[in-house]
Amino acid sequence: MSSDSQKQPVASRIASYLKRHKVSISLLMAAYGGFYLSTVILSGWTVADWGKDLVSYPPPATPTLLPRSLIHPIFFVTSFPALIVGTLALCVYALRGISAHEINDKEHIAILLVVFGFTYIVIGAWPLGNLVDFPWEWQKQIMRNGAALSWTLYLLGLAALIAGATSVFLHSRIYHQLHPELSLDIDSEC
Repeated sequence: MSSDSQKQPVASRIASYLKRHKVSISLLMAAYGGFYLSTVILSGWTVADWGKDLVSYPPPATPTLLPRSLIHPIFFVTSFPALIVGTLALCVYALRGISAHEINDKEHIAILLVVFGFTYIVIGAWPLGNLVDFPWEWQKQIMRNGAALSWTLYLLGLAALIAGATSVFLHSRIYHQLHPELSLDIDSEC
């Protein structure tokens, strides 16, 4: 470690580290949130089960340090905010500072946001839907956790779709401005 970095306060070094690695940290948070939130939802646990010792689960393959009644709430409390913060940070990253002078591959993040948003909007649990009408059990399980969860996930998917699509559109315009020879000229073909 250089002597200059040792003279900086710890908070400043942490802030610079987070700034340098914001994309990978945001992707990690969104992936962690999505994976563990879906695991909790698919297990059949609902927010109404909070604090109850659930004995209907099969015994775990490996013994855990915490009782099973605490594992799902801990994963829910950590994964739901991680999904929100990670996705919103990726939305901000995909939209901020798009220019033809910087090569930063933001369009890859934008495509991931479009996929996430489109997937949840199309096959996710619609907040206004009827519980009986959902074809998949996981959609019903999202709705069983309450309107706050389903609306938050729906609005998060919508935000990701809009941010991703906007970023892809802006990147496409910049690309066609930089490479006009590769643009399709529809008028000349007619």
